[in-house]
Amino acid sequence: MDGGYFGEGLVVRGSLSGSGDLGVDGRLDGDVSVEGHLVVGETGIVVGAVRASAVTVSGELRGDVVADGAVTVHETGLVAGDVRAARVAIDDGGALHGAIAMDFVVPGEPA
Repeated sequence: MDGGYFGEGLVVRGSLSGSGDLGVDGRLDGDVSVEGHLVVGETGIVVGAVRASAVTVSGELRGDVVADGAVTVHETGLVAGDVRAARVAIDDGGALHGAIAMDFVVPGEPA
């Protein structure tokens, strides 16, 4: 992964922003704003609002999410918060507790 990584057992408190991808297998308490892909691994916990190009959750994300691309919640994943994204995918077993708003243009409608 090109960017940052927080390994299992690591706890970080505070807001984080940057231009690369970010992988979290530890715990991150604070808002996250990355221009890349946020990946919350199976042991990862993120507590805070998230803004990213794309978000993949296999662990736990507690906070509102805004993504320019897709938000994917895998079978072991939990998102507790509202999600706004171009695409949202939830695998069987995955959970999303919140509202979903998807940005898209209906064919034939003005943009």
